[in-house]
Amino acid sequence: MKKTGSQRQAQTVRKQYGVARWLAGMLCVVASVASAQTPNASYPSKPIRVVIGFSAGSNSDSLLRPMARRLTDVSGQQIIVDNRPGASGNIGLELVAKAPADGYTVFSGPGSTITTNPHMQEKMSVDVLRDLVAVAPLGQFSAVLVIHPSVPAKTVAELVALARRKPGQISFGTPGHGTGFHLATELFKARSRINAVHVPYASTSPMLADLMGGRTEMMIFSVIVMAPHVKAGKLRALAITSRNRSEVMPELPTMMEAGVPDYDYSAYHGIFAPAATPREIVERLNVMIAKVLAMPEVREFYASQNVEAMPMTPTEFTARVRADYEKWGKLIRDVGLRSTN
Repeated sequence: MKKTGSQRQAQTVRKQYGVARWLAGMLCVVASVASAQTPNASYPSKPIRVVIGFSAGSNSDSLLRPMARRLTDVSGQQIIVDNRPGASGNIGLELVAKAPADGYTVFSGPGSTITTNPHMQEKMSVDVLRDLVAVAPLGQFSAVLVIHPSVPAKTVAELVALARRKPGQISFGTPGHGTGFHLATELFKARSRINAVHVPYASTSPMLADLMGGRTEMMIFSVIVMAPHVKAGKLRALAITSRNRSEVMPELPTMMEAGVPDYDYSAYHGIFAPAATPREIVERLNVMIAKVLAMPEVREFYASQNVEAMPMTPTEFTARVRADYEKWGKLIRDVGLRSTN
């Protein structure tokens, strides 16, 4: 029977509707497959590159590499350590800030790269608080205040009294202008209201040689480095810089216990990612790092280096970084430490 015009039109509509339903169904399937294959759902699905802004063998490098091996096991993907030294860590920092925000290129380095570099350096291409997101801290460590044995002081109070009697006559060495240990000493000067002369060095060896030779009198530096010299009687230790005593030198008081008000210096290393990295990836990476930090062998290695594991959520770590950013920024402005480089 011959179809009328209205019947042919209805058939065409039904066919179009069927095709539309088929296309809609296929789109749902494609969307479902795509969703399952997004970086968020499958992360990590390829190697993760961790950029270190310092050379191989540096503190940053030594702290990360043992952890990177275990993070490879936890993540199921290879962790590639990429050393990009230069400009106090800023070269590596800039590389990561401009990398794709997919969780496969992250930065590892000391908190000072984030919290002090922007205040010290006039030319930085990275706005650290805007261009980066804090993922997880790796560990923190304290320092120790030491003096040459010829200095007539057995306690922090005696050293402060001596420095006040002889303003500008006590010198202290650091690994360089604006380094964490330099800022730690400037904080000690500010909190104890003393005047001492800064002697910056390009490397650690001559800095330690001058201190042990009595050419400089005072220094705040790593506990793990100073402990053997103190034990050998070449240096005298007075106090630990962090809020808690050190397991390596438990007999020493903290600076605050020794009478220096509101003094706390503890350095830390952390992982940072490009700011636009999806929150789910940031949290997943944070969880993987926390699993590694909980491993007994990692804790044992950290303890041997006077490093304390520092598990925090991204939110907690962000708060710590921002607080330190403000703290050190104020000190740098108050003391006038800004670099012209």
